[in-house]
Amino acid sequence: MQKRAIAAVLWFVAVWFAYEVIWSVTGLPRAIGPALGAAVAALVTLDPTGWFWSRAPRRDTRPAASIAPGQVGQAS
Repeated sequence: MQKRAIAAVLWFVAVWFAYEVIWSVTGLPRAIGPALGAAVAALVTLDPTGWFWSRAPRRDTRPAASIAPGQVGQAS
């Protein structure tokens, strides 16, 4: 969980800084930078698609009687 928190802070700062560069060149509203940074940091932290953080391996919940001897330890 500590890696997610550090990654969220780094993404927040990176996106905010990148938007500050865009703001200084184009003159877009400045308040969008922190909001955009927070949105990206939340997306990286929650990771709904599994792009950034690996998912925990799935446990086999079938009853032992239904598992053939060669399938022990394999998820279905």
